[in-house]
Amino acid sequence: MSYDVTTTGVWVESVGTSVMWLALLLRAPSAIRSPQQRGLWIAVAAAAVTMTLKRDFLAELVGRDFHVYQAYVLATHLCGVLSAIIVMDFVLVTTDRPQREWLHLGSGLAIVCLIILGARWNPGMNVRQSLGTGSDVFWLIVIGIHQAGNILCIAVCLRHWNEGEKSPLRTTMGLFGLGSCLAALSWVGCLIQLISDVSWVAPILPFIMGVFCFCRAAVIAAPAFSTIRRAHRDARDFWRLWRLWRDLVSAVPWVALAPPRPRLLELLLPRGPWSLLVYRQVIEIRDAILVLRDYASPDPPFPDPGPMAAPDLSAAYAAEMARWLAAARRAKNRGQGPRARVVGLSALGGHDLVHETAFLIRVADAYSRRAPGGAADRPAHRFPTVIR
Repeated sequence: MSYDVTTTGVWVESVGTSVMWLALLLRAPSAIRSPQQRGLWIAVAAAAVTMTLKRDFLAELVGRDFHVYQAYVLATHLCGVLSAIIVMDFVLVTTDRPQREWLHLGSGLAIVCLIILGARWNPGMNVRQSLGTGSDVFWLIVIGIHQAGNILCIAVCLRHWNEGEKSPLRTTMGLFGLGSCLAALSWVGCLIQLISDVSWVAPILPFIMGVFCFCRAAVIAAPAFSTIRRAHRDARDFWRLWRLWRDLVSAVPWVALAPPRPRLLELLLPRGPWSLLVYRQVIEIRDAILVLRDYASPDPPFPDPGPMAAPDLSAAYAAEMARWLAAARRAKNRGQGPRARVVGLSALGGHDLVHETAFLIRVADAYSRRAPGGAADRPAHRFPTVIR
């Protein structure tokens, strides 16, 4: 039973390490270029290297020669200690504490002590392999450095979690703090093994470190998740605006930077970032509205809707604008000339790009529900051959 638990735990730890490497590789180009993200990326990379060096197949590969294995074990522990030091330095930098000389000095002394102890004694890859007083001191220094970094991270993450509002940054800090809690719990287990001869701790530690790896991978990949979420939102907005945009720029082709393509083709092979495509749609729809307002019927514009007309005033205005745009487009496509009275279509909308986009999406939804079509809706002219 204990063997099965240990085997499963090692599998979870291996998968977590692989996921952490995948997140590091995906984020490497942008994280290395960003001074704000570089320190965290290096710290997680050092942790990933440490977790990789602890794999049994690598230890068995270098274990054929005692001196090589001893150097390998020492390098593994030093890499883990370096990861903890980088995390502490990163946390101090992000909390605007420039005086980090004590950290650098103490870390340097600790690393020198570990090198001396590791060369004199064989600490082993895990606590159970500790063979004497020198190895115990080595492990106490390693555990102390890791726990200092974990406690510092937990304190900072807890403060940001309590002070911050719900946001991606708050979620990231929560995941980082959770990973530090798991790492601290793992090192407490190592300390228990060091001071007492217990066997129930060892099978649990791989599970804890596996979840730790998943947390660190999520922290590193969080910006990528935000980018994917924004791209999905922009693609959805582009899809919803497409029919209104296509019909309006078909009626007023000179406002378009380029002629519309089939919607599925626009989705699969976009001609630029989704955010810029949505921005282009909003601008071109607005330019088309400025032209089509001359063709709208001069009825009393946009009366105050009754309580049963729409859930709110903005929805009622959007539905009314969709009706007016459909009528103005039909009038222009039939060859009718501009009217003497200009309808105040362009006065409606949002006060910034976000609200303007949201309003035009409502207009587009209402316009699509009206399902304009037929021969009368076809434009009487084609796009110019020279696109500005």
